[in-house]
Amino acid sequence: MSATLLLIRHGIAEDPGPAQRDADRALTPEGWSKTRAAMEGLVARGYLPTRGATSPYRRAVETMTCLQEAAGRAFPVETWEGLAPHGDPGAADLWLRSLMTELGGDNVLALASHQPFLGDLVFHLTGRTVEVKKASCTVVRWRAGVWTFDRHFTPAELRSGA
Repeated sequence: MSATLLLIRHGIAEDPGPAQRDADRALTPEGWSKTRAAMEGLVARGYLPTRGATSPYRRAVETMTCLQEAAGRAFPVETWEGLAPHGDPGAADLWLRSLMTELGGDNVLALASHQPFLGDLVFHLTGRTVEVKKASCTVVRWRAGVWTFDRHFTPAELRSGA
């Protein structure tokens, strides 16, 4: 038995406005459209989350909303500050190990987060370097306490469907 971790970068977000906090930046209309299409492609490939976690930043939360819409059902989602753009991959690894142990096998945990954190996390967990574009997804497996790289989907691959 293994569990699956989906590491998803948020979609295209608005440029920061004057005096706007980075955390408050929303997806643009194009970001919503492309992210919805990418998440539909992810679900069409059989990746149906059983649980989610997101950075507290608005664009990551909205990306998770796109995934829930694509899945056609709500699944429990929590917010964790450690998934912010400059989170600590080592701390995230410990947190994820605890979650995966709690969830058990055959679960799919989806995370919505940011760069540079996601690229650093993929490398920390698997030793692999991937180009983490907006609305991309890196799939990592959890088996017997070990993380293994499964595959990486570019946004264009996800939007192209199954």
